[in-house]
Amino acid sequence: MGGGKAPKPTAEQKAMERAQREQLNKETASSERRLKAIAQKKIGKASLLGTPMQQAEGPAGPTVTKDYMVSKDGGVRKMPFFTRLASATKTNAMLK
Repeated sequence: MGGGKAPKPTAEQKAMERAQREQLNKETASSERRLKAIAQKKIGKASLLGTPMQQAEGPAGPTVTKDYMVSKDGGVRKMPFFTRLASATKTNAMLK
């Protein structure tokens, strides 16, 4: 029955095995870097974002500031000059 040892690998076989091992190591390292980056992004987003904040509600109607008014159609428009002048006069009279 057979017996005997396997023949020693030739220099060419050794070189081929070494090249395959190096290539496999490069591919493994590349995959590990990629997976690590993916994991860090997921963890980073989760820790930075945390739980989402509840959205604040805005006013029910349009926001109206000084010198503007709500028009009959519900839009916001600038007050006519004389209306602004009259409201400024009323405000000044109230401050005195």
